[in-house]
Amino acid sequence: MFTEILNRDGRVLHGCVASGLREAVERAVEEGADLAGARLDGANLDGANLEQARLAGASLVRASLRGANLEEVDLSGADLTGVNVDGANLEEADLSVATLAGASGRGANLEDSCLEGADLSRSVFDGANFEKSNLRGILLVDGSAARSNLEKCDLRDADLTGATLPAANLEKCDLRGARLVDAVLLGANLERSDLRDADLTGADLREANLEKCNVDGACLDGARLDDANLDRLSGRPKPRRGSEPYR
Repeated sequence: MFTEILNRDGRVLHGCVASGLREAVERAVEEGADLAGARLDGANLDGANLEQARLAGASLVRASLRGANLEEVDLSGADLTGVNVDGANLEEADLSVATLAGASGRGANLEDSCLEGADLSRSVFDGANFEKSNLRGILLVDGSAARSNLEKCDLRDADLTGATLPAANLEKCDLRGARLVDAVLLGANLERSDLRDADLTGADLREANLEKCNVDGACLDGARLDDANLDRLSGRPKPRRGSEPYR
């Protein structure tokens, strides 16, 4: 049947004879079509090969892309609210300023990706790989990235308030100015991370590894540090006036 891919205004971006929407999208990507602003809400694209797809500003609200290949895809500014990318490959993807609120990305690979300014509030990326990704200014408020790999990530000015990150690997991360208020980092590895001016008020850092971290200007008021490794910390934390010190 003839299948059309429309943008948000109803304009046809691509059309072809295909067995369904997934095949039509794959063919459009293979032909190098510009699918910026495409309307793909609720689409089932599980396992699709969308490598280098041009989907900037597209709407994929509650779409399913489990196990899909999204390597080097451009999803900058896209609406991915409630999307499912469990097990998907998003290596070197551009997700800057994208909305992924309530998304599921368990076990997804986002190595070397760009999510600068993206909204991942209430999302679940447990076991995902973000190694060396640009996560500057992201929102992961009340989200979860348990056991995820965030080694060498740029998390400057990120908001991880209430985020759940137990046993996550944040070694050598740049967390300057990040907000981790009430974040759960139980058993997490933050060795050699830069925490200057970060806000860790009330954070759960029990059994966490903070060896060689720079905590100059960081707020650790009310943080739990039972059995944490604090060897060779540098810098001086800056408690708020009249607040409870870390314990």
